[in-house]
Amino acid sequence: MNKRIRWMITAALMLLAVLLVASPQPASAHATLTKAVPEPNSRLNEAPQRIELTFNERLEAELYYIKVYDELGRAVSDRKAALSDGQKVVSLELPQLADGRYTVTYHVISADGHPVEGTYVLSVGDADEGGPVGGADTLHEGHELSAANMGVYDILKYASRIAYYFGLLAVAGWVFWGAVADVQRSAVRDYFRNGLLAVQRTHFLALIAFIYFHYEDLLGDQGIGELVGLFTGTWVGRSWLAALVLALAGFALLGRSKALDAAWIALLLAAKSVNGHAMGHDPQWITVPLDFVHLLAASIWVGGLLLIVPRWKRNREWLDSFLPTFSNWAFAALIALVLSGLATTLLFLPGLEYLLFAQWGKMLIAKVVFVVIVILLGIGIRMAMRKRREKDLVDMVRMDFAGMAIIVGLVGMLTFVSPVPPNEPLYWHVMGEKAHLTVQVTPKAPGDNQFRIDVWMKKELGKPKEVHLGLQDAKRPDIAPIEVPLAELADTAADESFTADETYGQYSYKAEGPFIPFPGMWKLEFRLLDQNDDEIVYRTETRVY
Repeated sequence: MNKRIRWMITAALMLLAVLLVASPQPASAHATLTKAVPEPNSRLNEAPQRIELTFNERLEAELYYIKVYDELGRAVSDRKAALSDGQKVVSLELPQLADGRYTVTYHVISADGHPVEGTYVLSVGDADEGGPVGGADTLHEGHELSAANMGVYDILKYASRIAYYFGLLAVAGWVFWGAVADVQRSAVRDYFRNGLLAVQRTHFLALIAFIYFHYEDLLGDQGIGELVGLFTGTWVGRSWLAALVLALAGFALLGRSKALDAAWIALLLAAKSVNGHAMGHDPQWITVPLDFVHLLAASIWVGGLLLIVPRWKRNREWLDSFLPTFSNWAFAALIALVLSGLATTLLFLPGLEYLLFAQWGKMLIAKVVFVVIVILLGIGIRMAMRKRREKDLVDMVRMDFAGMAIIVGLVGMLTFVSPVPPNEPLYWHVMGEKAHLTVQVTPKAPGDNQFRIDVWMKKELGKPKEVHLGLQDAKRPDIAPIEVPLAELADTAADESFTADETYGQYSYKAEGPFIPFPGMWKLEFRLLDQNDDEIVYRTETRVY
């Protein structure tokens, strides 16, 4: 086995290992439902007049819906949902509903271009009591798959993301070097022209595959008839449409004029910059340009390596003259990558501690490790060039190429993982000797929350004399605990996810309000005083993003 094949296999194995280790774990999509009125899994004495869903970030102005189905699976209304002026609240006016169970399902698109959907159940009036209305798992929101349960289609979807980013950076970088290094007038002009056509085809086919594997997620169940709305009414659709037009135009226009090539690169990368995390974070006048700079710097590096590595044993005279130019540009590009990446991270994350427990942060750390390796390799390449150590230079350039492949693979996944993890509803259950406890908090996010407490006491102990639920910021012990005012519920049938035996009596309590004022690690302490004045205390911690 020759050296070229050996280093290519090594690079492929390294990329596979990184992707397996850093593969996305289950995580909800990027906009999160923070409030639902009526709240999920609730029993209502009277039929609601509307469904109102509030999300934590701005939504796309097209392709959103709320649908409500009765117990036979029939839609109760053909009305369309409405979006608030701030594009964070989606509502649906309802007709007069009869008593019964109703399934609410919704679909929206985050400002960063990712679909979000969920389903939950409501019960109105004297609904059938044969089964539970809610429980810990009734509320479902769309999520990414983990490596453990991926099918072939899911693997192809992730592969299309990586291929798309590689194709984007490759074609932009190739065209950049054609304009900057005047490659078309050099000894490798034929190679450059053939390579230009190759990277254009790669980018175009990867873009088609990427769109194919993702457009259905954005449409939801609205059908193919909404494709026009997708491509004209959403930023992600407009981005795709612009990229397709530019890709097709590039086959006829690229290589004719340096100014035209530069404009084409700028438009292509700008089209990508308005589709992604940069659009979901404020201020966009900073996040979008930062994303553009990051993409441009990456494309300079990727395109240069693609020019160098395949031609190492050919056209050495041209390569010897090109390497110093590439080294200087690549060094500047890496600095731009680091600075723009650091600024973007600070804007995306509420705090740097999120790097340690958020999936996006862990993948970013993996990317940073490889970027550091690449920077060290860049320093080594420059030293080897000065000292004319041919073998070291060849090995380090190839390692640089392998590092580039791994980083591009990580970026292909990073862009589809939310920087801030979603807030899952809290379901805390304790099996005690004298009392069992279930605490449910929805949506467990800063702002208004619904608290549901169910206590099962041995009947000989009677009804609890007092119950208290306190919340305290674990990182700010100087702030006194927040007391959640619990009101007793007469109806205890709303939570049937746990059933105690006949020797226990059930007592339920509820509260609603802004008792989680800000994100952080929160301590929950439940205190119960029985009729004998004996105190039972349960504690837990939960992180609120």
